[in-house]
Amino acid sequence: MAETVNLRMSGDFAEQELRSLYDWLMRDLDELDYMDVRLQSKEPKPGEMGDTLDLITLAVTSALQWPAFVETLSQWRRTRRHRPQVTIEHGNTTVVVSEAESEFIAEILRALEDRD
Repeated sequence: MAETVNLRMSGDFAEQELRSLYDWLMRDLDELDYMDVRLQSKEPKPGEMGDTLDLITLAVTSALQWPAFVETLSQWRRTRRHRPQVTIEHGNTTVVVSEAESEFIAEILRALEDRD
């Protein structure tokens, strides 16, 4: 059974950062072949033109692969000039990551281990 994780970005360049992370994950799909990665848009509000990118949804079929995912996310984050704030939603758990790398990895693993 697949588990779902949603990734969101915050800040002025949230949509650009979300697209960058999506592209990074798609490049790593050979290593992340246990994942279904989708970029989703939210419906435009009245008066807005076009869709706005809202989140990346991951359907993960093997919980044993979480460390590889965390490493991929960590590698991407290190490439960013200003490390963006990443919100990770897994079940009833939401983690907002904006701290140093060691705390980043620990917070993600705690969120992914927290099962409903």
